[in-house]
Amino acid sequence: MTARSDALFGPEVVSPWRLGEGRRGVLLLHGFGGTPPELRRLGEALARSGWRCSGPLLAGHGTTPEELDRTRWQDWAESARSALAELRAECDEVMVAGQSGGASLALHLAANDPGIAAVACLATPIWLAGWKPRALPVFKHLIRWDHPEDDIDLYRLEGAAELWSYDRRTLSSIHEFTRLLAQVRDELASIRAPVLLIHGERDRVIDPANSAEIERRLLCSAAVERRTLPRSGHGISVDIDRDLVNRLVAAWFDRFSRGAVAAPPPQASGLAASPSSI
Repeated sequence: MTARSDALFGPEVVSPWRLGEGRRGVLLLHGFGGTPPELRRLGEALARSGWRCSGPLLAGHGTTPEELDRTRWQDWAESARSALAELRAECDEVMVAGQSGGASLALHLAANDPGIAAVACLATPIWLAGWKPRALPVFKHLIRWDHPEDDIDLYRLEGAAELWSYDRRTLSSIHEFTRLLAQVRDELASIRAPVLLIHGERDRVIDPANSAEIERRLLCSAAVERRTLPRSGHGISVDIDRDLVNRLVAAWFDRFSRGAVAAPPPQASGLAASPSSI
C-alpha cells in the first residue's frame, strides 16, 4: 500500500514530467528517496492556472537504492539547479516548490539564487528528530541499510499509492541527507524570496516544529507565511487537504508573480465580486 519498491522502478511511473506553457515557470522537487509523481497533482493544478511546470528526477533517485548511495547532497542540488536553468530559459520568471527533502532543496536554491521569485515548501525538514540521526556518523560504518517503517500517517490512505519511493536506504545516504539539512539551516537567514510553509499536524516523518523553526530563521525573506493542516500527514501533496494545498501554493505564486492575471472587475450591477477562497 505504501508504493515503496526494492525492484527497478518502471520509467513510465517515476519519470520526470513537464506540464503547462507560458512564460511563468515553477520547478517542483520531490523528496529524499522519492520520485516526481508525488508532486504531479500540484503541477497539474498550477498548469491549469497558467504556469509552466517541471518535475525533475533528482540524481540517484527512481532507479535503485545502491544508485542513491553513490550520490551526495551536492549531486541532488545540481540536478535541481540544472532543471531550474532549463525552465528559466523558457520563462520570464521562476518559482520553486518542494515536498519534504525537495522543499529543503528549494530553500537551498533560493538562498543561492536571488532570481527565484518565490518558494513554497511542503512538510519541510531542517533537522530529523530522535537520537538516531546523531548516531549516523558511527552507525553508518556498522550497519548499511535502513528500512522505513510501514506506518502510514496519511488521513487519505489511498494517497500512499502516489508516493513511489525506495523501501530501503543506506545509513550513509541518510547521513548525507542530514548534511543537506545542516547546510540549509545555515543558509535560511540569507533567503530574500517570499516563502510559504505548509505542514500537516499528523506528520510522523518530519516533526511539524521544523516549519516553526524555519519561519523564525527566515530573517530577511520578503514575506513568510506558515500554515498547519490538522488532518494531513507527511505526504501533504496527496493527502486529504491536497486541493487546499494546491490553492494555497497557486495563490502564493500569483501574489508574487510579475505576470499574474489581474482579477476581473466588479460586475456591471455595481456589486463587488466576492474574493476567491483559498
